[in-house]
Amino acid sequence: MTRLVANRRQVVIGLAATSALPNMGFAQSMSPKYGGTLKISHSTRIATLNVMQLSGPAEYPCVDMLYSGLTRIQPGRNSAGPDLATSWEANEDATRFTYNLRQGVTFHDGTPFTSADVVATYEAILDPDFGSPARSVLDVIDSVEAVDDHTVQFNLNAPYADLAISTAHANARIVSAAALAGDRNDLETKPNGTGPFMLESYDSARITRLVRFDNYYMEGQPYLDAVEMHLFPDLAAETANYLSGNVDVMLNVQQADFARIAAAEGSNALRVPAGRYVNVVMRQDQPPFDDVRLRKALAMSVDRQLLVDLVLEGLGRPAYDNILSPEFQYAIETPGIPYDPAAAKALLAEAGYPDGIKLTMVASNRPAIRGQVAIAIKEMARPAGFDIDVEAMPHDTYLANVWRKGNFYMAYWGMQPTEDATFNLLLTSTASYEDTAWFNEEFDELVRRGRSTSDPAERAAIYAEAQEIQLRDTPYIIAMYQDVLTASRDWVEGWIVHPLNRVFFIESVWLNRG
Repeated sequence: MTRLVANRRQVVIGLAATSALPNMGFAQSMSPKYGGTLKISHSTRIATLNVMQLSGPAEYPCVDMLYSGLTRIQPGRNSAGPDLATSWEANEDATRFTYNLRQGVTFHDGTPFTSADVVATYEAILDPDFGSPARSVLDVIDSVEAVDDHTVQFNLNAPYADLAISTAHANARIVSAAALAGDRNDLETKPNGTGPFMLESYDSARITRLVRFDNYYMEGQPYLDAVEMHLFPDLAAETANYLSGNVDVMLNVQQADFARIAAAEGSNALRVPAGRYVNVVMRQDQPPFDDVRLRKALAMSVDRQLLVDLVLEGLGRPAYDNILSPEFQYAIETPGIPYDPAAAKALLAEAGYPDGIKLTMVASNRPAIRGQVAIAIKEMARPAGFDIDVEAMPHDTYLANVWRKGNFYMAYWGMQPTEDATFNLLLTSTASYEDTAWFNEEFDELVRRGRSTSDPAERAAIYAEAQEIQLRDTPYIIAMYQDVLTASRDWVEGWIVHPLNRVFFIESVWLNRG
């Protein structure tokens, strides 16, 4: 067997290379001080605390504080390190993995953490009726067995190079077996994890407060007494409260405010290149988006650099419809798509719309970038014959009535840790959040082969072919990659920015108020 010890930087058994992530921000510290309440502002509602099913940007820091996974994405790297598992090992063909669990860990209610909780969590994830987004990434697992109280074995249906990274999935944090055996609706509002903080109060429309868990397995942490998540639906009010010092951290800074926040006295603004993007969703099981010529025409009607300049205020990069940004190990060099309204108009006519076409595009009002991109595309595409009416709506209404149902709308996604996780989030036929009805058997097979291949060169060729199919068919228009922007006051030490925006390491944050 090949063993991965706790301090190795390689992904499991060295099958997938790690990569350093650029310009990740770290607040510097000397001797941490204990106490105080960290106030974090956010602009989107914390709709649920069900770690196994959530997907909202303000929900991720909450569950990162409340729960632990078997492994955890590491600061500054796109690789997995220990969390509730101290080490793991694989057989020769990477179809069976054994995880050695940390001992002496308890849940917030005082019950001990054992292998039974791991088995129950992964059986829930793999249950198609439960609907966990982690399932499409972890469905390579055939079964999970408790070898003893502190050892679990994963039996896979194929070799899988990314298992250690996949067990760090944000929706794969360990939930107690007792909670999963009870009323699972309680997971929405009554989290019981092993993380550094535990829930004191939950008000999704105002303030969610977490307090220090004294029995956290990492001795001496967390440093803070409490963390409060403050909702500000009014973005101007959020910025004003940060600049006045009423909140300590802005979870996400709007592009238009970044320069002002960066220049403000006592403010630390952080910017990290990432694979985050707004994408145009076009359902291909109904006209007019079932015609690739129309999708290509719209793609040619978007001035990508101008979008970066106008909407992102330069805080990002143009993208050319590849779901993989350059930060991914196996991302190919994507051909540019010049802004060419005349060619787009000709292609639109070829698709059967010589006099142009009228469409309604829906955009949620959160985050604001969705509507900004929609309005910009509306104007950019007009010379090509696209008459687009943009319909803005509250985010909760959008989630209930449009997301994964509508045929033309703006979506928004953060960067995923691996190529496999990215493809299985949105593009495969069984993707967790499949929303375009773009079903391509050849693409699905390539993704299956890629996750089972250990040779880096062979894997690169497989993923390159998959990307070429995606670019050929244009299931999405992805016009730009958005930098991750956040800010903290100068008395906040240890605030970390990670491109994935899924892990925050708030147990290491402390307040240095003198």
